[in-house]
Formats: sequence, C-alpha cells, structure tokens
Amino acid sequence: MELRKWRRREMVRIAWRDLAGWASLEETLADLTAFADAAICTACEFARRPLVARYGEPCSANPASGLIQPLVIVGMGKLGGGELNFSSDVDLVLLFPEHGETNGARPIANEEFFTRLGQGLVRMLETPTQDGFVLRVDMRLRPFGDSGPLVASFASFEDYLPRHGRDWERYAYVKARAVTAPDRYEEINASAVRPFVYRRYLDFGVFESLREMKALIAREVERRELADHVKLGPGGIREIEFIVQAFQLIRGGRDRRLQTTSLLRALATLGDTRLLPLNVVAELRDAYVYLRRLENRLQMLADAQVHRLPQDEVSRGRIAVAMGAPDWAALIKELDEHRGCVSRHFRFVVFGGNEADRGAVRIDLGRFWDSQAETAVLVESLSRAGFTQIHEASRLLLELRSSSLVRKLDEPGRKRLQNLLPALLADIAGSGAQLAVLRRVLRIIEAIGQRSAYFALLQESSVARARLVELCGHGDFLAQQIASYPLLLDELIDERLLSDLPDRAELARELAVHTQIAPDEPEHQVEALRHFQRAAIFRVGVADLTGRLPVMRVSDRLTDIAELIVERAMQLSWQQITAQFGVPMCDDGSGRRPVRIAAVGYGKLGGMELGYSSDLDLVFLHDSQGERQETEGARPGAHRAGTARPIDNQVFFVRLAQRIVHLLTMHSAAGRLYEVDVRLRPSGKGGMLVTSIRAFAEYQRKEAWTWEHQALLHARSVAGAPELRAEFEKIRLDVLSNHVRVDTLRTEVRTMRERMRKELSRAPEGQVDIKQDAGGVADIEFLAQYWALRWAKDYPPVVMFSDTIRQLESVASADLVPQVTVDLLIVAYQAYRARTHHLSLMNEAPRVAATEFVTERAGVTRIWNQAMADDPTV
Repeated sequence: MELRKWRRREMVRIAWRDLAGWASLEETLADLTAFADAAICTACEFARRPLVARYGEPCSANPASGLIQPLVIVGMGKLGGGELNFSSDVDLVLLFPEHGETNGARPIANEEFFTRLGQGLVRMLETPTQDGFVLRVDMRLRPFGDSGPLVASFASFEDYLPRHGRDWERYAYVKARAVTAPDRYEEINASAVRPFVYRRYLDFGVFESLREMKALIAREVERRELADHVKLGPGGIREIEFIVQAFQLIRGGRDRRLQTTSLLRALATLGDTRLLPLNVVAELRDAYVYLRRLENRLQMLADAQVHRLPQDEVSRGRIAVAMGAPDWAALIKELDEHRGCVSRHFRFVVFGGNEADRGAVRIDLGRFWDSQAETAVLVESLSRAGFTQIHEASRLLLELRSSSLVRKLDEPGRKRLQNLLPALLADIAGSGAQLAVLRRVLRIIEAIGQRSAYFALLQESSVARARLVELCGHGDFLAQQIASYPLLLDELIDERLLSDLPDRAELARELAVHTQIAPDEPEHQVEALRHFQRAAIFRVGVADLTGRLPVMRVSDRLTDIAELIVERAMQLSWQQITAQFGVPMCDDGSGRRPVRIAAVGYGKLGGMELGYSSDLDLVFLHDSQGERQETEGARPGAHRAGTARPIDNQVFFVRLAQRIVHLLTMHSAAGRLYEVDVRLRPSGKGGMLVTSIRAFAEYQRKEAWTWEHQALLHARSVAGAPELRAEFEKIRLDVLSNHVRVDTLRTEVRTMRERMRKELSRAPEGQVDIKQDAGGVADIEFLAQYWALRWAKDYPPVVMFSDTIRQLESVASADLVPQVTVDLLIVAYQAYRARTHHLSLMNEAPRVAATEFVTERAGVTRIWNQAMADDPTV
C-alpha cells in the first residue's frame, strides 16, 4: 500500500514539474527511472525477507566462500536506458550468480529461492489494489521468453546468448543495466553481454536484421492501423532508436563511448565522431525530445500506456496546451515535420537513401553462380557494362567463383557476396584501369571472406564501394593495406577520408578513443595501438597518394603517429613495472623524489623523416642519482602498505626498457607496431638499455665518435617526462656546439661517407641507388651534418633543428653557405625523397634508371666535391 501511495505522490510531483516547464525532458525521464529503481529495490527487499526467514540466505555452492547470492535484476528498454515514461512497462531480466542452496533449517536450491523471489517481486509491483499498482512488469525479454524459466543462473545465461540469442536481443541488451547488485552484474556483462552485443569487428550485417525488424513493425502498424502511433508509426521514436542502436552495434565494439544505455549520449557521440553529420544529430535530438514529451503527455491523461493520438476534441485540446501549441492543427503540423525528418534520416541510414533503388544494379550476372553456366553469359554481361578486357576480367571472376573462399562461405555469406558483386563490378567498370582495379578488389574480397559482414558493409554503403574502387586505382599499397587488415574498410565510410587532412591533435584524439577499450589489459592495449596505427597510416597514405599531402608533411604525420605510440607504450610499461616493483626513487640532495624517464628518437624518427615502414631508433634516459637508488616497494621488515618488493633502479630501468621494446615489437592479432633499434645508445650493444642523463652527457662530451655526433644532430626527445626531455635538448645543443672535433671533422665525415657508398649501394648495371650512390640522399644529409657541426660553435642555431632541410636552411640563413647552393640541395633532396617514398609504397628498393635525376646528381656531386676537398670553397 505504501509503495502505491508513494508512486501517486511521485507521479504528481514529476508531472507538475514537467508541465510547468521546471524540468527538462532528461530530468523528467531520470526522475521516473529513479522512482522505478527505488520501487524495484524496495519491493525486492520486502519479498526477500519472508523467504530468508523460512529458508535462509542463498549461498554459493563453494563451501569455502559461502558467499550470499543476490538477485541481479537487469533493467531493459527505457528502464535500462534511464528513459522511463510516465506509464511505461518495466522490462526485467532476473539472474543469479551461482547454483547452490540456502543456509536455513529448511534449505532449498538457489534457483527455487530466486524463482519464488521473482514471483513475489512481480506480484508486489504490478498487482492492482484499491490504491492502484506500482509498476507494470514485462518479463518477456528473459531467455526463451515466456517459455523460459523466470530466473536464470549466470552460467545458463552465458550459454544462452551466443547459442540462442537473436538479432533483436542484441538491440535489447544495448540498454541492459543492473538495478540491483551492479558489481555482480558486471561479471556477466563483461563475459557474456558485452561480447554478444558489441562485436570487435565492424558488423554491418546489423542493417539486414534491422530492415527485417522494421518490416515486421511496418506490417504490424498497417494491420493495426497505427499510423498515428508516436512510438511505432512512421518517423516515430522507434526509428530514432533504430538509427542510434544500429551505429552502437556496428561500432560499439571498437569505440567504447558508444557502449552506453542512454540514447541521447550515444547520439551525441555519433556527432562527435562524425558518424552522423552534426545537423542530422541536432534534428534527431529535437525530434526525440518532442516525441518523448508528447508521449509523456499522452500517458499523463489517464495514467495509461498509450502512444496513439487522441480522437476526442477535449483530449486533443488538453494535449495541445500541454505541448505549448496554440491548437491541435499547429501540433499536428509540428509533429509531422519532426516525423518526416526522422523518416528521411532513417531511410538514408538504413536503406541508403531510397528503398526503391535497393538491389538495382547495372550488371546482370545472370547464372554466374551456377557452376554449369557458360562463360559467354558472363562475357556478355561485362561487355554491356563497359568492360574492355572482357575475357581476362571473366577469367578472374570465374577463378573467384571456383575459389576455396566461395566454397567455404556459409549461406548468409554467399548471399551477401552475390548481392555485392554486381554493384561492385558496376563501379569498377567506370574506373580508369579496370583490370588492375579488379585484381586488387578481388584480392581484398578473398582476404575479407572469412567475415562476410564486410561484404555487408560494402553492399550497404555505395560511398564505401566507390572509395574502395578509387583507392585501388592508386596502386597496390592501399589495396594491400586493406587486404591485410580489413578493418580499414571502416575508414572508407568516414567523410573525412578524402577531405580533411589528419593533424597531430586529431591523431591524439583517435588514439585516446582506441585505448579506452580494456585499459587494464596490456595485450588488448597493444592490439588497440595497432588498430590505431593501421587506420592512421592508411589515412595518411590516402592523403599522400591522392596528392593532398606533400612528402614532407607525410613524414611529419608518420612521425606524429610513432611518437604518440611510443608515449603510450612507455605509459603502459611504466604502469606494469611499477605495479610490480613500485616507483623508482632517488636522493638528489634535497630529499627523496621519483625518477624521471624519457625516450630520444634518432635517425628518421628524430629527423621527422619517417616512411611507411621505417624502424624506430630509440635511446632511453633517466635522471636517477644519489646513494640510495631503488624502487619504493615494501622493504624487508618494513611495516608499510603495499606488497611490491624494492629493486635497484638500474634493474628497474632494464626491465622497463625491455617491456617498452617488447610492446612496440611484439606480434599481436593485428600485427607488429614497429621494428626497434636501440644500438645507438652510448657504448652500443654493450651499453645499458637505459642510460643516466649525466652519463649520456659525459659520454657525448668526452668519448663519442664523430659519427655519433652526426647521429646526435638528428636526435630529438620524443616521449617521457617534460623536464628530462628539456634537459636532453640542452645537453644536445651544448655537445654539438662545444664538443665536436672540428679539426678532423671533414676527413672523418668524408671517410664515413665513402665507406657507406661501397658497402650499402646495391644498384645493378644501368641503375643508380638514389639514396646511397654519389649525388644522392646520403650525400645531401652528410653535407648538412658537416656544415652544421663545423659552424655550430660560432653559430649555435644551425644545430637547433634535427631535420635535414631546416639544417640546410639554417646554414644558408647564417650566410655560411650560398643560398643558391642550399636551394639546389633542397630541391634535389625533396625530389629524391618523393621518389624513394613512392617506390617504398610499391615495396621497391630506392633504385632508378641511370638516366633519371642526371642533373640533380651532377649538381649534388659537384657541391660534395667542393665541400669535401682539402681546400674547400664552401
């Protein structure tokens, strides 16, 4: 009785605030949900008391633990989403963790206890009395529906979802939320619900099931004449829910921000990630708010679960006033505008814009899939479609038909491929290099065949198909990337792919999204880093090959990607090693302090000249000092919190560096991040993996060879503690300005370069190695290094930058080398870099015909000979 009186008071209070305009829709829905949560928890507690008194508490079957088992009440639908209506049902699923029995004088099985508890809970909530009811309860979403048991154990539930769970249940469990025992629900959520709902790959097969569900609803709407139904009718609430939940199911496995029970939060995320245009998000939000407000007011009229517009004039007038409309006609006009907007967006998202055009293709493959079909049928179809090299194209398609891929496809996969291929061939027919594009596209189809959801992606999105064909027209690199990593097909849908150029800030945001998944699981974190790297490099490659990103900017972006990954790998490694041994500490004269770590990039990383497959040259530094250098783990005999055992800092550093390198080089399911070379550390292979910043400075000042100072010129701090990174930069400038052996510099640089030409050039007869042969890239780099090191003592700014072009520009700005000389070198360097860069995209060595770059090589060679002569003129 008290629950029912309380409900009446709460409904009046919430309705009053809503109608008076004192509460937003979100507040109203949250209040209604909070009331329902509290009512369910209270009813559950009251229903449990007499059962416990009679049978005792339900306990774990494991006698060692003896844990009392709770009833896990899972709210579904609007209750789960925190979006309850004034007169909604509450959809519940009842679970309990473990089998066992109660601990009372008359024990019964846990399943029987919870079944009785569930029955008592439902009776207490929905049985009408003279004071009404508390909540209408719907239990049909439980496993096997009305024919299934009222309660299910975690084990049976975990078995049910992957074996028997249907597509509509994936939609339903998007909104699943624990009303009671949320800590215990998280166990089953992580092991069963989340993997069932959110797939780790892009699941565009969702659209097929969504259309089927929509068709069923449409038939029901037509049968029951529900056109004016604000929930199920055209442009109603359900269509908005379908739009948002479709994106959640497709992408939620990769973007945890979409794993929310709140429709409005998920809708906002779709705008933030540009999965939907911002204007579409705004229109859908406005429509949702309007429709939910209207739904609430319809249900306020008689505390009835209604969604249809009233027919009598009095009710219409009351609803119009409650909605702030001058009259019923004005309300209908506004309602129709919102519903028309929703229907338009729903058709575009779910049906690709026009349902009538679905399935329409320009190529009729006839009996292609019939193994007895004649080749002539296919040839004729391809000819009509505009293919030129028809017989070769037919041969490739027939090879696909007889391939092991097609033979192994299940029926849904075969159907998807059959539906996709005609539309895909139509797009290929319009490309400039039909046969080459066809070969690349078929290679991708063979690579993605094990997950036919990718066929659904390409079938669903004409934009993705067109972009795939376009990118395959730019050569093998991008096609190989997609074939080896099909998740990149997701990038084809992103409207930014062929418009916006990626910058570091955008890359950092994307990395943060990728690493939100499984933040405490290192292996999954590495896989997330690899996903990020693949997608980011793919976007850079698209911008590069479509001519929107100059080669130097390409290297900048590839360097940004590497630095972000190194920084994250260092953070992960630090978390893992400090969790085991504690934070390394030291004494610096002013007391104990934590030790700082930094990473220094050498070579292409340090010079911001990374290519698509460059290694990372890394050196790790620390600033530990003092007599007592060890981690803060619990010392033997000490009475301190924590169980980590202390170790010497140097041991900590070795394990940390090994862990960082392992994370960067390990093979995950998504492949390897980078090859890492740490041989440039002081003393090379014999040196410590992590070096003291002071020892590093001492070595560079007193022991380093000239080639090591050349390498230091291309070094740059890339990750780690800002204070230590700044200290490294100061040391670098000091060493390069004051500790280079200038008197022997020319001889040592010339000798090293001549040795490299002999040992590294691999150009055959009639070709030149544009990197290592005379007049090539290495000559320009050595010239820049020589000039910078030669004049650094008198002109320190010439060693400020770590990249070759700015080093050349600096010596010209200081009037140390004629501008015309530097201009010639920079033009040649950029031409060489662009050519080697695109050769690497085709997996080819940096070699060209001897007839190429003749003028550039001659000019660079002339400048080299002048600079390296015993009596130089420059």
